[in-house]
Amino acid sequence: MKKRIRFAAFACLMIIAACAVITVNIYFPEKDVKEAYKTLEKELMTTDGKNGEEKPEAKPEEKPKSESSIRFEFIATAYAQDAGLAEKIAELVKKMPDVVNAYREMGARIADTDRLRDSGLVGEGNDGMLVPREKALSPGDKKIMDMENENRRTVIKGMAKAIIRVNRVPETPENLKQVMPQATEQFAGIRRDGAKKGWWIQDPSGNWGRK
Repeated sequence: MKKRIRFAAFACLMIIAACAVITVNIYFPEKDVKEAYKTLEKELMTTDGKNGEEKPEAKPEEKPKSESSIRFEFIATAYAQDAGLAEKIAELVKKMPDVVNAYREMGARIADTDRLRDSGLVGEGNDGMLVPREKALSPGDKKIMDMENENRRTVIKGMAKAIIRVNRVPETPENLKQVMPQATEQFAGIRRDGAKKGWWIQDPSGNWGRK
């Protein structure tokens, strides 16, 4: 009898554990994410005028609702937000001080990164990062590339967090891992689309070429 009770208890624990690790499918609005990226770059990477002096609003970040509450409202609300979704995503990102600072720093060094890309020393990788190309970089140029890539990682991670919050799902490592590849892909796509003639770019398949 005791064995049966123990077995039943063990079975219940296994069922509970299985339910706890169910993967939440996160809606990723590619078009809106791309638009949000463009908006953020236009507003936050500006180094002169009013935009360059603006500071992120110090509003408290919204806490995600519990997983039990989002399962029923997610499908009904996620797609209904599309009309202003890009703006909402951008506003969420602008509440992240580390991401805003990363954009500011990228804007401040744009002349240096353009010089590296114009000269062919670095190219735009399909992971959204700058990649050394034709010649070995000087210590100074390598530092510029490394700082730029660190800022880009911060921006991509911030976008992934914003998507998670828009979906109202828990901000867990698993959910972040699910969204990061798509956030990276959209960021890299914008880098390719905005590349100037003569810059090295890497396509999604890993092939390099000059634009």
